[in-house]
Amino acid sequence: MQENQISLNLSEDYIQKKETIIYKDIIIDRKSKYTVVWTYVTSREDIDNFMKKLIEDEYYRKATHNTYAYRIKLENWSILEWKNDDWETWAGMCILRELQRKNAINILLIVTRYFWGIKLQTDRFKNVINATKMYLEKNS
Repeated sequence: MQENQISLNLSEDYIQKKETIIYKDIIIDRKSKYTVVWTYVTSREDIDNFMKKLIEDEYYRKATHNTYAYRIKLENWSILEWKNDDWETWAGMCILRELQRKNAINILLIVTRYFWGIKLQTDRFKNVINATKMYLEKNS
C-alpha cells in the first residue's frame, strides 16, 4: 500500500484520547522485549515530531527496532495510513492490519523490540500482533 492511497470506512471509528500511553515490556519472549507506545495524531507533521521526540529518549534510540503504523482521518473523510518496518520486515504491516481491523483513526502505534540474540523466526510477527492487540483491548 502506498502513502497516498486512501480508503473509506463506514463503520464506527475507534478514536484515541488525546494522550500518549506507553506499556514497557508488554511481551518478553526468549529475551526479546516488546514495548508499545500509542499517541494521538492528526497530521504527518505530528508523526514526524513525535518520532523525533521518541528517539531522543535513550530507551528507544538504543532499541533494535521501532516499527510503527498510523491512520489519520483527513478533512475530506478519507483515511491516510502508512507503516514503517524499521528493518523488521513486515512488522509495520502487522500493526497496520490490526489498526484497520479496529478502524482506529488519528493514531500512531509504535512497537519497540529489543533483540537479545535468540532468533524468533515467525514468532516475532505473532509478538508484534499480540502487543498491538493487547494495547487495543486494554484501551477500547
